[in-house]
Amino acid sequence: MKRLIYFLAAVIVLYLISAIYRYQVTPILINFPVDELGIIPKKEVRLNLVLFFSRKNCPPCVQHIINYLNEAPESIQVVGIVKEEEIKFLDEIRETTGAKFPIKSIKKWKKYRPNYAPTLYGVGSDGKIYFVIACTALEENYWRAYVDEFMRKAEYLLLKPSLKSN
Repeated sequence: MKRLIYFLAAVIVLYLISAIYRYQVTPILINFPVDELGIIPKKEVRLNLVLFFSRKNCPPCVQHIINYLNEAPESIQVVGIVKEEEIKFLDEIRETTGAKFPIKSIKKWKKYRPNYAPTLYGVGSDGKIYFVIACTALEENYWRAYVDEFMRKAEYLLLKPSLKSN
């Protein structure tokens, strides 16, 4: 009987610890530091597309996504993020990929670093990450259609917080 009481007490303690921990931990997909991207805000940016990539990625994989991002609509802001050691090759990266958008070092965004590159993050102006897509040349039609459809269907999600309350 004594063992059963100890076991029950241990279960209760573990439950309380997990509840406290869950309350204090903020999910990684909530607070992407959009302000730290250091980009000049456009008239009405509704979505930030953040491309994590490397100069060592296969050229067709990167080229398709960069061509798409270079022609992004007005309501979409684009930023590329590369490894710290690759930022010194910024001119070479721009020359080989043709990227016309700002490219930053991953230093401030290490905790958001994906396991696979190139990866495209769709981040709202409030810092919420709405989608993460691994970009390969074979899936070009998929991620193009996904981003276009997301922009069409997620209009309300992407409104500025002050406009939602009206």
